[in-house]
Order: sequence, then structure tokens, then C-alpha cells
Amino acid sequence: MVFDMVDQNAVRKSGTVAESNQTDTQSRATAFRGLSLPAQQGAIAFLIYLIVWVVALHKVISRFTQMVLNQRSQDPNINVWSLRWWPYAIGHGLNPLYSHEIMAPAGHSLAWVTTSPPLAVLLAPLTLAASPVVTFNLLAVLALPLSAWAAYLLCRRLAGSFWAGLAGGAVFGFSAYEMKHTAMGQLNLAYTLLLPILAYIIVTWWQGRISNRTFVILAALTLALQFYEYLEIFADMTGFLALGLLVGFAVAGKAARPVILRLGKHIGLAYLIAIVLALPYLLGMLGSKPPRPLHKSGMDLASLVIPQPGRTFGISWLAHAAAGPDKLCAACYVGIPLLVLAVLLAVFTWQSGLVRFLCCMLVIILVAALGPELVLEGRARFAVPWAGIFHLPLARNAYPLRMMVFAYLILAVAVAVWLAGPAKQMHWGRWSLVALVILFAALDAPPIKVKPQGEVPAFIRAGDYRRDLSPGEIVVVASKTGNAGMLWQAETDYYMRIAGGYINQGINHRTDLPRAVQGLIDPTALGVRRFEHFVQAQHVGAILVDAANAPAWAPIFRTIGLAGHKVGGVVVYQTDGCRTCRALVSE
Repeated sequence: MVFDMVDQNAVRKSGTVAESNQTDTQSRATAFRGLSLPAQQGAIAFLIYLIVWVVALHKVISRFTQMVLNQRSQDPNINVWSLRWWPYAIGHGLNPLYSHEIMAPAGHSLAWVTTSPPLAVLLAPLTLAASPVVTFNLLAVLALPLSAWAAYLLCRRLAGSFWAGLAGGAVFGFSAYEMKHTAMGQLNLAYTLLLPILAYIIVTWWQGRISNRTFVILAALTLALQFYEYLEIFADMTGFLALGLLVGFAVAGKAARPVILRLGKHIGLAYLIAIVLALPYLLGMLGSKPPRPLHKSGMDLASLVIPQPGRTFGISWLAHAAAGPDKLCAACYVGIPLLVLAVLLAVFTWQSGLVRFLCCMLVIILVAALGPELVLEGRARFAVPWAGIFHLPLARNAYPLRMMVFAYLILAVAVAVWLAGPAKQMHWGRWSLVALVILFAALDAPPIKVKPQGEVPAFIRAGDYRRDLSPGEIVVVASKTGNAGMLWQAETDYYMRIAGGYINQGINHRTDLPRAVQGLIDPTALGVRRFEHFVQAQHVGAILVDAANAPAWAPIFRTIGLAGHKVGGVVVYQTDGCRTCRALVSE
């Protein structure tokens, strides 16, 4: 993206880029010596963000060695599994893009699966020394503060003010998008710090602080890391970078357009280097089958201003309205104060090329986030003219509503620019609107679902599995804990192989159970025969039922003739080739 599109003298007059405010800011900062240097300011900003988020996650921190975050979802434990998988695969000389440990015995490609290799490799020493659960919990604690801090750097660079940068960073890092996905245990979506970092690199180059070579190298590394971290956001970023260059060229003055063309050339070169760096992963993707296309989850337009259910302050009509949008749209909430701030910024400082750029990009992103059809209060109204774009190869598996992360970044910059520009003339009301922005965001914060007890039974934790299972034995894990089998497998250092496992909604059917085991949930004679064939064909040696979180249908294993015994909180059913299995009803 391009953040400064006008002559610098005009920028100073408009007050949107606070070069003119730098002297005043520094003189005020001397009264608070801890804020006198940019490095110190950055450290203090991160510490503030961290303290705020630690207070919200105090229950997680009190049980740091246990998996306690949103265990009803399948997503947290695929992250735990991935954090252990990468160092395990590299250490054993295995292809990390294909695993025989899940969906055994055939295994499955991981090329189209979000396994967050940058996070897994970076924190491999902690994972090996402690456990993947500890690493996951640490990453959950750091996700929002790091994203907020990265946005702070960008906002501080543009606004020239610590406090404006701090407010802007909070808007991005503590947005509904960030808080919702962190509460869901989706690290790949919560770690968005690379987006503001790339924007910061662009702004720094634009201001002449780094050379062309440094810019290309830094941008290429950032793009490559984002490719490895999460392909969908990388693809979205690529599209919006291209649009940003076009919009920037359109709103820029004549003198700035050649600079934008040079920027585009340097970004193109950075992409070439990034593709070379990502080539091993890219080849793995091209050599494997992509997931089936998903239903396009676009943003419900009402979710921009309607808080999520349970956050409606006891107002009946608002509670009714909140029940309309899909629950995924809770990550799209912006709030009326922030939208009003964006409108006021445009009204007061439209002469600034930066503001025109921000406003145009914000509108484009909001429209794109709607997806292939306009949805309002849970009802699809009509298909949009550009719906065909969402059926293209790179877009058909994407969630349009996730594009809102770019909208939050633009709104974060808008807040910082507002405080450093027109709001400076409002004296007593300077922070009033921003305070409302932060208040509305805090009131809509999602609940952090934490269970009071540990999720890993003693059968796994104490090593009892070694007495009942042989190394590499294929098992099925049945538990109300989402993706418990992959969690247990990671905790045992892949001692056993899993028949099943949830890795992707486009690959699995919203469950970690094999299809033949799902058939036992509502059992029939045909379902039992299919289960028997599955056990024999896939060489399943045991069924492990999580006794503390056993599904209601779990007694079916005993009913169809399997003998089980309980040890360490797990009921172990040795299948013995399903020789004792019997039909439920005669045919």
C-alpha cells in the first residue's frame, strides 16, 4: 500500500502526516523521559498492549501447561499438532508437507493446510524443551500485543506521535477480527503483524529512510513469511497491493506518480524473490490436490455496527438484530464511533492524498468483504455484479469476510491521522471520539472460553499408552474435545498414528472422526458392517474414548461387541480386527 500521495508541503499544511508536529511531540515527550526515544516508545507501547491482553487471558496463563482455550473447536489442536509437527518432521528427515501420522495409514498432504511453519520453526526450542501446548498458549498470549505493536510502528511513523500511534495500534491489534480469532484458537488468523510491517517498510521507503535494495530485501522476506504463515492472507494482500498501487496512482499528484511507478517495480521484484523463497512450499501445493471449494462466507453488512449476541446491553431490539448475522461475522464488527471518525477525517482533510487513499481503499475492502452476495441481518438480498471473481482458482477457497483485517489496518491509520491532524484543533474533545472507539470495541470483546481442568488425560500425560499400544499403532480417538486425537498425538511425540484428524474444512467434514466411525453415531446394521470393514482395511488397532469428555454415542463400541478397559481416564477398546463385532439388528 502507498500511504503518502501528495506534495509534502501540502501534507504538512493538512496535518495528516505529522512531520510538522514532530518538534511539538518530542518537546512534550521530554516531560516523560521514558517516551523520549522511538525505541523506548515502542517498548512501552508493546508492554501496555501486553498487560491489557494478559489481564484478559489470566485464566490461560494460570494453566499455561494445559490446553484450555476453546476446546469445543477443532482449530486449536491442529495448531498444537502443527507446532510439534514441523520440528518433528525436520528432525526425523521427513517431508513436512505430507504426514502419515494422521488419516492413517495413507496419510494426507499438508500443502494446502495451515500449519504455520514460521511460528513452529521459530519456537521449536520451546516446543522441544516444554511442550506444544506451552508454545500454543504463549503464542495466544502474544498474538494481539504483537499485532498491535506492529500497527503502532506504522501509525507512529505516519503520525509522528506516540499517543496517536498507541491508539492506532490498539484499534488494529484489539479489533474484533483479532480478538475473535484468538479466542477461537486460530493462530494463523490472529498473527497478522506482517501486514502492518509490510506497510511500515513501504512508508519508510517512501520517506527516504531506506534504500531501494533494503526495501526489496525486507519486503521480499515479509512476503515470503506471509506465504508460509497463511496463503489466503498472502493472496488477499497481493490483490490489495495491486489495487493500492492503482488507487495511489489515481489520487496522487503529478509529481508523485513516478515514485509510485518505482514503488510498483520494487514490489514486483520483491515478489519474484519471495516466490523463489517459497518455491519448496509452492511446488508441494502444485503437486497435491487442493481442498474442495467452500461456501463463500461474506460479511453481513449489519455486522459492521451490530455487536455480537450477548453484547447488546440488555436492549431487546438490538439483541434481536444481533441474532441475524452469521456468528463468523462477529469478526467484522467496527462500531459506529470508528465509522464516524473515518467520515469526519474525510470531511475535514479530504485535500490530503493520504486521506483520499485511505478512504478509497476502505470502501474497496468493505465491498470486497461482502463476498459474492449482499447479506443483511442474516438474509441474502442479491448477488453482486462481481460475484464471479470469487470462483477464480485463488479465490474460491477464501473467506471474503477475512479481508476485514485490511480494513482494520486502514482504520487504525485513520485513528492515528485523526489524532495527529484535525483532532488537534478540537482541544477538549481531541480524545473523546477515540475513547468511544476503544470503549465500543472493548464492550464487544468475545468471551475467552477456558475450561477449569486439563484436557490431556493421564493415559497420555503419564505415559500409560505405552502399555496398551505398540509404537506406530493406528488408533481412533473419540472425544467431545475438538481434535483431541491430534492433541494427544503431539503430546506423545507421534507414538501412535491417528485414523482421522481434522486439518481443513475443505478436506474434512467438520469432524476429526473417519467417516466409518461417524456412521456409528446413529448406528445401523449397514453402518456396523462398514465400521468392521474400516477397522480391517485400515488396520485400526484400538479405539480410545476420552472418559471425561466421552461423546454420548461412545457406548456403541461395547454394544457392537468390543471389550474395553479404563486406564488413566481413557477407555481402551482393542479391536483385534473387529472379530467380535456384531450387527445391531438382523437383516
